[in-house]
Amino acid sequence: MRTSSPSQACKSLEAIHHFFDQPPLLHLGLELAVCWVLDRLLEADSYPTALMQQLGQAHPQLRLSETVLHQAITFLDHQEAISSYAQRCPSRGRPRRMLHLREEHRSGALALMPPWRLWLEDNERPANVSRHAPSPGLHPAAHPAVGHRAGVLPAGCQ
Repeated sequence: MRTSSPSQACKSLEAIHHFFDQPPLLHLGLELAVCWVLDRLLEADSYPTALMQQLGQAHPQLRLSETVLHQAITFLDHQEAISSYAQRCPSRGRPRRMLHLREEHRSGALALMPPWRLWLEDNERPANVSRHAPSPGLHPAAHPAVGHRAGVLPAGCQ
């Protein structure tokens, strides 16, 4: 007697092997998005659209929603870790909102880079083989676990 039916997407063991050969895209949660923004701002000032494009180019298996990126920028702004300024662009009618990492927060951002880069290394391995369990900042599915909203920091971290 069967208690549950098999998933429509998983029809054979070969399909499971295919899953590991071509793992699904990973969607960054708020914690990882903050690390990505800090990583880029340690290099140079940037703007939100460029941050999204750079992630796709540098790490094609990772995705970041505009909503989570906005939450990360808002979080860093509330922490007073970043400032912003307008930069005129000849090809645009309105100025870009450039983000700048404040110098007094540079050491804190640098302290996050080793675990961030280790997480990147672990999640860029072939077949997504990891030395560690997935971080709570990783949201591999569009639907988070019951009682958890993707991209939202726990109470007290806002």
